[in-house]
Amino acid sequence: MMHSCAVVLAASFTFSLTVFADDKVKKGPLAELPSKPGAHIEKIKALGDNQWLNLGAPTADPKWGKARGSAWGAKALILAPDKRGAFLFGEGVHAYVKPDGHIMDDLWFYDINTHAWNCLYPGTNTKTFTQRVNDKELVIDDNGQLIDKDKQPIPVHTLVHAWGYLAYDSDRKKFAFLSWNGTAGGPVPRYFLGGEKQMDEGLKLLEAQLKGKKKVVYSPWFYDVASGKFECSLTSNKMEVSAGGFPQLHYLPAKKQFFAVGSATVAIYDPAKNEWTDAKPKGPSPKGYDACGCFDSKRNRIYRNDGDGSKGEGLMAYDIASNTWSHLKPTGTAPEPANTNAAFYEYDARLDLVVAIHFTGKKTGVYVYDPKANSWADPIPFPADGPKFPFAANTCYDRELNAYFCHVAGDSNDNGVVWVYRHKK
Repeated sequence: MMHSCAVVLAASFTFSLTVFADDKVKKGPLAELPSKPGAHIEKIKALGDNQWLNLGAPTADPKWGKARGSAWGAKALILAPDKRGAFLFGEGVHAYVKPDGHIMDDLWFYDINTHAWNCLYPGTNTKTFTQRVNDKELVIDDNGQLIDKDKQPIPVHTLVHAWGYLAYDSDRKKFAFLSWNGTAGGPVPRYFLGGEKQMDEGLKLLEAQLKGKKKVVYSPWFYDVASGKFECSLTSNKMEVSAGGFPQLHYLPAKKQFFAVGSATVAIYDPAKNEWTDAKPKGPSPKGYDACGCFDSKRNRIYRNDGDGSKGEGLMAYDIASNTWSHLKPTGTAPEPANTNAAFYEYDARLDLVVAIHFTGKKTGVYVYDPKANSWADPIPFPADGPKFPFAANTCYDRELNAYFCHVAGDSNDNGVVWVYRHKK
């Protein structure tokens, strides 16, 4: 189903901060990580080729419990290698409100070393939202952005689902994500907004504040690991740059830039310049939307499969140096078309291979693409006693442990367990 774009501005924003001894300088809740490795790490290290390991349910956050499963989010789990864990972000069931009254626009961190959840942001509190607007704890600023009483920008219901909109800035140590509207602000949205009726009074007040304000261009959203705060700033762009076409968002350390690569365009964000650029790539434009893919660091290109299956174009590649799309037309047993609700793709630089885990569909299993031979190998089926996937698991690949971490849970359910997979030693 194709979704229309919208901006969502509404929230309750709370998170814990640890305070230094001088009680003046504050740091984020991830400051003490990485944690000491638990006994399960040795079990992961001992995995052989094509083996799966069930770690069970992660330890719950002491206050907020467990993270929930998110459909349409194979890449909803984003590794932060320096902290030995991964961010989990993205909603599941449309307009879902958790039993505690919060929307599922929450931000979590999975600590690999302790196999535990940390809640960094509990999400929009539908019960207190309108009162916070009445008390002017939540207001629309002069640029049309929702901020709290400390003038911090509030990211609320920005994605609906994660798709491929998430990344990690390994240089500035910031989790990054795109919003529904791409790069520009807009009206207060209600599209699949959980708790809309309960928050209606507060939303109307914010919508009134928004009237007459000019549409402006924003950076991606960031969660700064050091401070534990969200960030989103006005860019130097005068006109909006489209980040549409359900792009994959990649941070490329070699360029220190973000690439939003989709069927509509290739949008590049430079943090140093705080500026978006529309690359306007050459070659045949990809068709469809919400396709899986990954970044090949050796060939400096981004792969994209046939997301919706309507055109049957198979594997494509965006070459960064030449700014060109091309059809690869590989040989071998290609996987069926898949979106982010079905498969996870990752380039393994050690093996110089693309590993594609197809969780659902008619032909599930692990598919491996060899860029040198431009060929797919025969698929590896899942073991009979392995995980059962209701949809694509929220997955990330950890190079240090040479392991894929898969959060397997029902959509918006807190019944998740983590399975670990190794392709080759």
